Amino acid sequence: MFFKNCRLPYVLYGFFALSLTSCGAGQEKLFSEYLSPDNNHMLIVKVAESRMPQGPSYVTIYLETKNNSRSEQIFTSKLENDGVPFTDQNISVRWVSQKVALICLRTTDLPDHGLFIEIKQSVSVRPLEEC
Repeated sequence: MFFKNCRLPYVLYGFFALSLTSCGAGQEKLFSEYLSPDNNHMLIVKVAESRMPQGPSYVTIYLETKNNSRSEQIFTSKLENDGVPFTDQNISVRWVSQKVALICLRTTDLPDHGLFIEIKQSVSVRPLEEC
């Protein structure tokens, strides 16, 4: 028998390690960039497909400041898309002032959810009831 020559704990450890690394988000791809009205901030939206077949996609929002070219991750979420590529209908970003942006994430089968992003001394991200 196979397990007679092999140690079962090592086989189980290998199986669980492989299953943990195969789930979650895959490689991120740039969806779009949105420059603020004063050109001092940029919201960068990236989408990552799931590593699992038919799994959810992931949307990550980054903020980049003109003075600092390093982007800071400010939000990440799962977003169901039924295998259809994301469009501007699924992910909508709008700057409403120089330091305030609204983001709406529209899924196919789940309720929409939105974000209110305000940039002061620090970045504030709050959920929106409607978008």
